[in-house]
Amino acid sequence: MARFDRVILAVVLGLGLAIAALSIASARFGPSVGQLTTAQTLGGTSVNTQIGLTFSDRMAMQSVEHGFRLTPSVPGTFNWSGNVLLFSPRHPLAYGTRYTVTVAASARDATGRHLFRPYRGSFITQTQSLLYLGTQGRDKGRLILASVNGHRRVVGPDDGSVTGYSVSLDGSLAVYVRRGGLGQRPDEVWLLSLADGSTQILFRRPEWTISQPHLSPDQQSVVFLATNVRICRQYYGCFRNATGPVIYLLSLRSHRATQFRSASDTPITDFIDFSPAGQLAFTDLGSALTLSDPSGKHIQHVPNQGNSLIYVGFDPSGEKAAFVGQTPSSSGGDILVYDGGRYVDVSRGIYDSSTPAFSWDGKQVAYAAYRGERAIEPIYGINAFTFTTKRTRKLTASHRWSDWAPQWSPDGRYIAFIRSQPQESMYMGSGQIWVMKPDGSGQHALGGAGSEIHWVS
Repeated sequence: MARFDRVILAVVLGLGLAIAALSIASARFGPSVGQLTTAQTLGGTSVNTQIGLTFSDRMAMQSVEHGFRLTPSVPGTFNWSGNVLLFSPRHPLAYGTRYTVTVAASARDATGRHLFRPYRGSFITQTQSLLYLGTQGRDKGRLILASVNGHRRVVGPDDGSVTGYSVSLDGSLAVYVRRGGLGQRPDEVWLLSLADGSTQILFRRPEWTISQPHLSPDQQSVVFLATNVRICRQYYGCFRNATGPVIYLLSLRSHRATQFRSASDTPITDFIDFSPAGQLAFTDLGSALTLSDPSGKHIQHVPNQGNSLIYVGFDPSGEKAAFVGQTPSSSGGDILVYDGGRYVDVSRGIYDSSTPAFSWDGKQVAYAAYRGERAIEPIYGINAFTFTTKRTRKLTASHRWSDWAPQWSPDGRYIAFIRSQPQESMYMGSGQIWVMKPDGSGQHALGGAGSEIHWVS
């Protein structure tokens, strides 16, 4: 018998003896806890996890529940499936926290035997993390998952081929565009699980240029823009449109892409997204924003009302939409929020502003605001406007750097932003990734450079 075979045989025999010993110990000394299970993410145990305990024997349920403790304490409910206890916290656990699970020796099995020994286990929840597209060095063209404590890792492809991406509303999935082979256009749409890092190709068209992928709120489809699409018209024949964007809807079930056709005949311009309610949101020549069912029906227009605006995004409830542009009374960029049929200018009195982002509860909006100039280059800092008080707070005020593109964390504890040299390239939204608390304190760099920040936990 070869040495390797002898080692394998010894391991198998050892496991068999261990299992037999546990069975004998259970029979002689009482039941035990065999396994603690939690839902894992790339950054640790999910804050939305359920907690499972697997016992060696069928237990007296109430005795186990009375002896169960989770520290720090979190209220929850119990459910049983055979020998498995499942504890469901009533609210998310705290980020970056060690939790201890104990079961007292008073817990009994169905025959009345107490636990062989009290059980104690622990786990650490995920730290708050964000995703961004690397723009410098080895990170360029790669998706970077970074935690607020500075840990970073590449997720998805490691070859620098990512050209754009977005994240699902619940932060569990990302959809990204991957550049094709040498000399090809960015022609592949991929799906990334932020729970385990697995990827899956959804769509590929080598002759198309694909951009702006977005997942629907129900995670059943992806919408994206395509150019160089072959279009056939009655009087013009067939041709490839390399300039005008065409909206496509991609089914995650069938992986089939179908062209979106709006019931409105107004030409579509550029931006696309899903509203939190699942409507397709896009810009056209007729209004600041157009909303439609994925079928192209039930058209709604958000009017310009004399403004020249660029749509940026919705608040989490879908009740407010943020725009950047000029108003009849302004000479620079303003932040206007459309809410309840009217516009609110949240950056009134500021020469130039951009990149607004709503807080998790929609009660605040953060944005980049003009601070002054260094030589001939403009400097920007982060402001936050509160809708209830109509007050504005300055969160960053560096005289050497420009701060840009703020993004609130899901629980409102942090704001991530991009810090760059005051120069025209900052308008592209690329620079060092920084994080701070909502009052502007605790500012620190995460150690990487990138763009397109999205919080994922």
